[in-house]
Amino acid sequence: MLQQTTVKTVENKIKKYLKKYPNFKSYKVSNLEDLLSSWSGLGYYNRAVNLFKSVNIINQTYKGKLPNDKYKLLELPGVGNYTANAVLALGFNEKAYPIDVNIRRLITRIIDFKLTDEELETILDISFKNNKNFRNFSESMMDYSSSICKKSAPLCPKCIFKNFCRSANKKFDKNVTKKIKNQRLEFYIIKKNNLLCFIKDPNFQFYKKFLHLPSSLDKKFISHTKYDEKEKVRSFNYSITNHKFKINVFILKNSYIKYKNIQWIKNNKLEKIALPTLFKKILY
Repeated sequence: MLQQTTVKTVENKIKKYLKKYPNFKSYKVSNLEDLLSSWSGLGYYNRAVNLFKSVNIINQTYKGKLPNDKYKLLELPGVGNYTANAVLALGFNEKAYPIDVNIRRLITRIIDFKLTDEELETILDISFKNNKNFRNFSESMMDYSSSICKKSAPLCPKCIFKNFCRSANKKFDKNVTKKIKNQRLEFYIIKKNNLLCFIKDPNFQFYKKFLHLPSSLDKKFISHTKYDEKEKVRSFNYSITNHKFKINVFILKNSYIKYKNIQWIKNNKLEKIALPTLFKKILY
């Protein structure tokens, strides 16, 4: 969850999530839609899909126990070198060095030289004298860098490495800003009695694993839809990664849809299906 999601956001979800999924075996009574519903609000839903695939492998191949072998971990969907090392060091307290952005920043600033993650792992292996607590070592490096060797305003006077750090007292206040992509979008609320219309093959690139509310990007759907009136009900700004959207929401009244790839969901069932935060904001 913490990959590309803030700690505060995860803190608001983790207790409820772990109550529903306390162990790998608890996923057996669930399906992907249930998991996506619990994941709603955390973004980057492909991580949830990979988690679901990985859990199935863990349950079927490893009898519900996470393997502590790096090569077996790397075979799980969505698990790369960093995640595998983090599981080994933080989860099993075994010899491994998860190089995250904080550890990478701390070491490269001390030596004032950029290295690959493999080279950084070698440096940590040479530096680490206590061969018993890899968990504390990794966590302390991450926490120290995030609290002292900060990205834009490092606290060099307080740093224990200041006397030999080659980057001590340098200014790091130049933020590299991502190119923002602005876009205007219309989303359509189409009701039939107590049913709400969703489409199965959306052209909106985000949330591909979900049912989608139709949007102005869905040209084929729009061409197969007729309506008497288009009423604007709300407008708001919404950001996803480096995309900024101006969202306008319309109700299409007395609509007639010839498009086949749709699904009607009862209003009282909406809370039970997986809906991204954007769609919840559109509907409620």
